[in-house]
Amino acid sequence: MHSATHSMFPASEQALLSPVELTTLATLMLPGLPQNHSPPKTPEQAPPVLPVTSVAQEAPEDDADPTYLDEPDYTPNNANTLPIPAGYTYICQFIAHDLIADSHFHIGGRQTSALLNLDSMYGNNGSGDPIRSIEAHYFELESGRFLTQQHDVHRVAPGTIDNAPWATAWIPEQRNDENAIVLQLHSVFQKLHNAFINTLSSDQTEITERIITARRYTVAVFHHIVINDLLPKLVPDDCHDYFFAKLGPFYYDASQPYTQVPAEFKLASFRFGHSMLRPRYHLKTEHSQSFALDDIMRRPPFEPLDDKHIIDWPALFFDPLENDGLQQIASPIDLFITSDMATVPHPTNPRAGRNIAQLNLLAGIKLGLSSAESILREITTSPRFKTFAGHFEQRLNRRRLKVTSPGQETDFIYALLAMLQEQQRTPLWLYTLQENLTDYPDNNQFKLGLIASAINCDVLRSAMFECYRISEQDSQSQLADKLTTTIHQAFACLGKSLHTMADITTFLTTRSQSDE
Repeated sequence: MHSATHSMFPASEQALLSPVELTTLATLMLPGLPQNHSPPKTPEQAPPVLPVTSVAQEAPEDDADPTYLDEPDYTPNNANTLPIPAGYTYICQFIAHDLIADSHFHIGGRQTSALLNLDSMYGNNGSGDPIRSIEAHYFELESGRFLTQQHDVHRVAPGTIDNAPWATAWIPEQRNDENAIVLQLHSVFQKLHNAFINTLSSDQTEITERIITARRYTVAVFHHIVINDLLPKLVPDDCHDYFFAKLGPFYYDASQPYTQVPAEFKLASFRFGHSMLRPRYHLKTEHSQSFALDDIMRRPPFEPLDDKHIIDWPALFFDPLENDGLQQIASPIDLFITSDMATVPHPTNPRAGRNIAQLNLLAGIKLGLSSAESILREITTSPRFKTFAGHFEQRLNRRRLKVTSPGQETDFIYALLAMLQEQQRTPLWLYTLQENLTDYPDNNQFKLGLIASAINCDVLRSAMFECYRISEQDSQSQLADKLTTTIHQAFACLGKSLHTMADITTFLTTRSQSDE
């Protein structure tokens, strides 16, 4: 069931790491662990073998969590320097689960496609149509509404889902039940579908067509959120404008769309979210109990959502101009990952912890991803990328990572990164986490740099636009127009425009309260 691997860039120089380098990087990228303060080495010297440190540490029991309770000022000044509300990290994870197959297939894995069509919610009956291929058993047969709970998804007895004897969530994508925040995001978009169903006339169309129409509108609103709410927070303004206003070419071509999610996206450039994870989260809008990341990342057997994990959405999605209640921001996009991610549970053996940094680096090595330097050369020299390279010529000239350590405790990882860059073998994932310092003179690390942004925008643009294709001759601009038209139809159906995640969660919360 695994999708074949597709690469955007030819593997000319792979970013291979030695076992010592891999272990060193995976250890040093986890803050809170013992650091080695060896002096920087010249590129000709191999890094020394560091003592292996234990990465399994107890999460602090103190809920005060002063570092993360004392949030920085969130007053907006420049669109390129705004921190990112913490909830958007999990929108990215929700997207990844829709597009990227489960690499372990330990829960009756689902066949994914290169389309962002929410089939992680709607299922896929194999018909090949990106919107009409629903699996009807996820819906109430009389109304067309998703089977759901107030804050949770619908659950069934263990063994109901094939090849998933412990699974109880009645959803196509069981990974969305592993995390308390992603689970509730799944439920939010189910409720958005149900809101559309409630507004569609039940006497004009049969039930299947109402479900398909509600799906079409739900998917379009989600695309609107990705393009106009999520991506502007993550990518440079001029890059966003190039891909979604000017519709400038990159790798995606409407005459030859992606049929598989590129390896560079799924194994590197879209894994930046691992750096944005906070060690603890408050799920309520007041400074109440906080939860360690390990507590939020739920474990099988996937039991019903615990009441203590029910989210007040303004704590995770909020308007920067509003200051009511708690406002939590994501961690910066940089080379460091919360130490809780040193012990990501093994899919079939939860007691066997795995280091997420090591997993990400190994994934790129195993599939032979080109080095970041090789990818840069391809972008600046290949005729395929000529328009993009010309548009961003100044930004692409003499492009090197800034690898000056901000403090002694991180000297060694920066020395190792400098050596990898000199030897033209920087892994693309590492490049993604550090590239923003090349693009932002004010050292802003709440946005991606240009290359990672371009790869992510290009893949997501294809994944969204191709959901609106009717004819093989449809151009990029025609697909964009169809997306816009569908969004307007969706807003007209609801009688309300929803432009941000805060809009959606507020709208659904208000509807839920009025229904009670």
